[in-house]
Amino acid sequence: MKQKTWIAVIVVGTLAINAMAYVVVRKRRASDVPPPPPVSGTLPAPTPPVAAPAPPAEDANEGLSRARRAAGLAALEDRDYDIAVREFTEALSLRRSPGGDLVELLRIATDLQSRERDRARVEPARPAREPAVTRTPPRAKPSRASPSRASPQHTKEEPPPVLEEPRNGLLLVTSTPPGLVVQVDGKAVDMTPARLPLRPGTYRVALAQGERRLMEETVVLEEDGVHSLNRDVSEQLAPPAPPRPVASTAPTEPQPTPPVVAAAPVAVKAEATGRGELDISSPSLYGEVWVNNRPYGFPPLVAQNLPAGPARVEVRVNGEVKRRMSVEVEAGRRVAVRVR
Repeated sequence: MKQKTWIAVIVVGTLAINAMAYVVVRKRRASDVPPPPPVSGTLPAPTPPVAAPAPPAEDANEGLSRARRAAGLAALEDRDYDIAVREFTEALSLRRSPGGDLVELLRIATDLQSRERDRARVEPARPAREPAVTRTPPRAKPSRASPSRASPQHTKEEPPPVLEEPRNGLLLVTSTPPGLVVQVDGKAVDMTPARLPLRPGTYRVALAQGERRLMEETVVLEEDGVHSLNRDVSEQLAPPAPPRPVASTAPTEPQPTPPVVAAAPVAVKAEATGRGELDISSPSLYGEVWVNNRPYGFPPLVAQNLPAGPARVEVRVNGEVKRRMSVEVEAGRRVAVRVR
């Protein structure tokens, strides 16, 4: 009797397990079945609108960084080096990559700040000079020796006075954009931002790009003084706008329509027509960008109104070509170019 009972329990359990497995398989198959196609004449369900991506926050940071840089340059001209160091530090922290001339400007401002503090510390520490006390020499006893046999000790020659050399002044030259050649009295000495120790005097300082002088100014440098020169020459470096065609007022005769010629079966490569643009950036090398032997300024920049087809892009530092590449300009489009 017990054996029959166990056999019945096993059979009933097996059936129950199979039934549960069958139900699970049916549910899975029902979930995998695709929804039925819409009936003709009915409109599809509207697609929910996709939220537009938020504008990048780095544009605002870039503008604020430029404003901080301008405030630091103004503080340098006013010789307020503490504010200049603070503004350049803030401008550098707002940029994700330490590009441009902010690192060099911060180094110059820190150097000038420490120099000003050392000068303020040394000047009050100098003791006041005591007035020289004139003492009457003791009367010499008359010597019985002849004047020709006088002792050489009484003929002492005084040393000549030592002339102090004038201390140099400091000329600080900055520009917007940076990387321009600084010329002093017609000689190229450095690139902006530049810190030039010079002797006191009058100098002719110019900013140049290649063989082109952008500005020139006379600077008077005093002894142990600091003179700041900052100029914005962005408008002079902008590429000139293409000339607009002048409409002719004279009546023109209609041109005859050329006959249409059937195209040959052989494929012929047509010349590219139209104009395009190049968005050029150079994160690892800072130099002047030339496109088709024409200067366009310093990156990042957009070279506009370029003829479609291959274009030669060069990056020059102090007139020397450091990078050269060929880029295809597409008509009616802006192509991004990254110089490494």
